[in-house]
Amino acid sequence: MTECGAIVVDTVKLEATWRLRAADVADTDNGEAIVSPQLQLWNHSFSMHLYPHGYDAASDGYIGVFMHAPVKALIDVDVAGVTNRIDITAEKLKQSKFESKNGIFCRGWSKFCRKEDLDLTNPIEVHVQFNHIEGKGAKMLAEEAIKIQALWRGVETRRREALRRAEEQRRRRQSREITAALCLQLAWRLYQRRLQRRWHSKMLQAQNAHNTPYDAILAFESLSQFLSTGEIRFLQHAESKLQAASAARFRIVAVVGLFDKGKTFLINRLFGVNLPSGKLHTTKGLSFLWIEERRMLVLDSAGVQSTVSYRAQAVQDAILDAQTTESLMFEMISRIAHHMIFVVNDLTWFEQKYVAMLHQKYVQGGQQKELVVVHNLRNTTEVQEACKLFSRQVTRCYDGEQSHLGELIFTQDAGAGAPPLHHIGLCYEFSKAGDAFNEKNRQHLLQSLEHRNSLGSELVLADILKAELARLLPRFVNIEAKCPESSVCSPDQAIGVEFSDAREPTAEECLKAGYHCVGVLRVNLAQEGARVAMKTRGVISPLGEIIAHDVSFDPIVNVYDRTTTHGTSRIIRIECPGVTEEDVEWEELPNGVKISVDKKRPIDEHAVQPVQPIRQHHGVWEQEFSFDYSEGRFELSPEEATFENGVLTVVLKKAAQPRRGKFGQSGSTTGSRLVARYPDVETPSPVPSCSSFAVVTAGGA
Repeated sequence: MTECGAIVVDTVKLEATWRLRAADVADTDNGEAIVSPQLQLWNHSFSMHLYPHGYDAASDGYIGVFMHAPVKALIDVDVAGVTNRIDITAEKLKQSKFESKNGIFCRGWSKFCRKEDLDLTNPIEVHVQFNHIEGKGAKMLAEEAIKIQALWRGVETRRREALRRAEEQRRRRQSREITAALCLQLAWRLYQRRLQRRWHSKMLQAQNAHNTPYDAILAFESLSQFLSTGEIRFLQHAESKLQAASAARFRIVAVVGLFDKGKTFLINRLFGVNLPSGKLHTTKGLSFLWIEERRMLVLDSAGVQSTVSYRAQAVQDAILDAQTTESLMFEMISRIAHHMIFVVNDLTWFEQKYVAMLHQKYVQGGQQKELVVVHNLRNTTEVQEACKLFSRQVTRCYDGEQSHLGELIFTQDAGAGAPPLHHIGLCYEFSKAGDAFNEKNRQHLLQSLEHRNSLGSELVLADILKAELARLLPRFVNIEAKCPESSVCSPDQAIGVEFSDAREPTAEECLKAGYHCVGVLRVNLAQEGARVAMKTRGVISPLGEIIAHDVSFDPIVNVYDRTTTHGTSRIIRIECPGVTEEDVEWEELPNGVKISVDKKRPIDEHAVQPVQPIRQHHGVWEQEFSFDYSEGRFELSPEEATFENGVLTVVLKKAAQPRRGKFGQSGSTTGSRLVARYPDVETPSPVPSCSSFAVVTAGGA
């Protein structure tokens, strides 16, 4: 027996169709059966056996239906257009029932045609209609119907769910496509706007390239040049309304920072001006911009660590000159400014040191000036990147609070009693981050400048520059007197600065730029024939590092008390090698002593050829040793002063006890006498008394 063909079952109509190809029946012989695959219907298994040529030599074609359970059934079989009914009754079950290893089988046979009439050259279809199957009751039909309905509903539900999901995916895909198209349109429009603003900005810069000059410039570029020429020119633009020599109430806003960090660019964006900025423009000296409507004088500086020239000076001297000049200007700006804006790019430890140093000056000076640090993130274009950079460089490094006005605004807590520090971030101007933060943060900075110290001060710009420069110069220069005997003089008194009219005509290059010299800051020396020189000189170390060598004479001084059986002495010990007794002078003070030491230059550097860098200290040193009266009375003891091996020792005797007494009767009705409480205390000679009391010693009492 060979299993061939395919069966299709319709469980609703209780039909089964067995399809056989012509090749499946063409080579069969008499007695050979073709078996169908098993079919399942109503929990019963059926199979069909087809004998195309009969099951023996005398029989015709037969079809048999095998049931794997003894149940009664009424089956119609249609083969080759001939329909035969197989009625499997109880009697037939008894006759056709047999057992096998696979279970009990019942069968029904039906003759469908004569074997001579059977056409085996075409495919054969066997249709089986199950009219009745035993056990197919109402309950079972209902259960099967429910199963069929549930199966149909499940299929229909899955079909509808699949359609719904497909529709939802289609809508999502369409939404994503529309969103992407809108984003592209928005990005294109924003890009076009940025391009338009950039073009407009460049057009304005091209049209107004020379329309916003600085109102005034203090041409202070080198301290050594200033000391050699003795003057600094103060230039003012011809169209400026600034009155440098007249009193006015205004505020000075200083914008400082390292070289090429965007200080001038910030001023342009902050105040809507067009000062020359960029890589090809460098701010010279102290440049002032007068904002008349805001009563602000904006101060722009060249910046720290700018490039120096080696043409006029040696390498080490040029660098030391630049360092000293920057230190003096930085100190001067911090003194005269009402508001300080420190511009940085990526915040480094070097810039952190400058910010901390500037803030510490305000703390030590008791000044309630709030320092603003502007972080110019000029290479940052994305909003998320800007927030991460600002958090990493500011909010994670300092204690404080982030402002609710924006993510790039932070206030640093500098401690109790100290003014706070404000950090504000700016990004690349024509970018997404720039559109999100720049204008809002600039307005916040401008409003904070308006609200803090809105009155300003009544100032004369020329006077304040003159006063601060005169106050700072003694810290950076030495006074070299022509005559040694006249060299003992206080540096603060020996040097001064005055503002006077220019003696020489304005240079041609300044006139071309529209500037003319309105005044000159000149060095004024109290000693005739004296000259000034920088305290520090550049010396190259063996490792090639340029270090500052302080040429000013600053000896080591120690002050201490020594107590013996004869009393207490205060010793002043000064180490001054290379100094003779003639170079030392002293002056007794009410409760102390003033000492001046003039150390001559041991080597004339202009008359020798140095093999190695010459390091020597020279100049005038003086100091007042004045002690508080609560510590006692001190009197100079010149006979105990010594000068041995370059060490000067000055001794001041402390009085054993303060003199105390009371007024007592002298036996006369017209006077009294001052009686000392301690007879052994030496009293001075009597002096006239305004109250006509006689001053007497204790022995006279």
